[in-house]
Amino acid sequence: YGKMESLGPCSSVKDRLGRSMIDDAEAKGLLTPGKSVLVEPTSGNTGIALAFIARERGYRCILTMPETMSVERRMMLLALGCEVVLTPKETAVPGALAKAKEIVSEIGDDAIMLQQFENPANPKIHRETTGPEIWADTDGGIDIFISGVGTGGTVTGVSQFIKGSEEFGLPPLKPDLVTVAVEPQEQMLLTAAKGGEKIGEQGPHKIQGMGAGLVPHVIDLELVDEVVPMHSDRAIEVCEDLWGMGIPTGVSSGAIVGAALEVCKRPESANKMAVCVIPSFGERYFTHPMFVPIKEKAEAMVKQPLPEPYDNTDYGFATPRG
Repeated sequence: YGKMESLGPCSSVKDRLGRSMIDDAEAKGLLTPGKSVLVEPTSGNTGIALAFIARERGYRCILTMPETMSVERRMMLLALGCEVVLTPKETAVPGALAKAKEIVSEIGDDAIMLQQFENPANPKIHRETTGPEIWADTDGGIDIFISGVGTGGTVTGVSQFIKGSEEFGLPPLKPDLVTVAVEPQEQMLLTAAKGGEKIGEQGPHKIQGMGAGLVPHVIDLELVDEVVPMHSDRAIEVCEDLWGMGIPTGVSSGAIVGAALEVCKRPESANKMAVCVIPSFGERYFTHPMFVPIKEKAEAMVKQPLPEPYDNTDYGFATPRG
């Protein structure tokens, strides 16, 4: 099964996170409408969620993001009234983080960085909403949970709710739940953090929203039973398959579903219920390299002449019939 987080108000799983972090900061008295400035490094979807809530609640919002992020994401942020600062692709999210810190220091006390990679409100929202929803929707039948890792909040919060957490007073609903984290094969930092071996060349990848170039502070690797690496090429292939099934998604969804298919093919997964997260809607990725052939085809399309009684010379054709 796939949980369609792409159906949120701003079309991604990060809608939950954006609201959770702002709600938490407001509850702590850290934000003042019309005065406070939200500054955050993002690969796009968290930024969109923050911009969405910030505009509604009266906060100025400045987001830093790697230059590799899609034009659609940039346009969405600008349309929501956000200020966008691009950083070099070679430095990934750490570079965007460094720039965000610089902006905060320049603005001074009115600026606040919510720190999605470190903020406890990140996994909290998934303990309180995503996890309970999955448990209820599967009637407690879930055996395997597969999630991509951007900030690590989803995989951590859902696992805490279902496996149980003494720290947060959560009883174990299914302590033997198998939690699978997915990361780009080209950037296997989680695998290395759990003592595994990296596969192939490491470096830039094409899976937007995953593999931020760091091991997020909020992720609880003790809850992760396995990390499945997925190469960008395979993620794109599966994403294309999903589009072919009428499920418009981004490349990160391709990576996650690809990992889910791999896990479900194993003998030990027979008769087990697996749930993966479909984190975002596909229309946000049309400038991603995977859509180049479609973009070229769309741009090459030409109008066709109309039937009688239309005179097609009125529409730029050489003869009345075209």
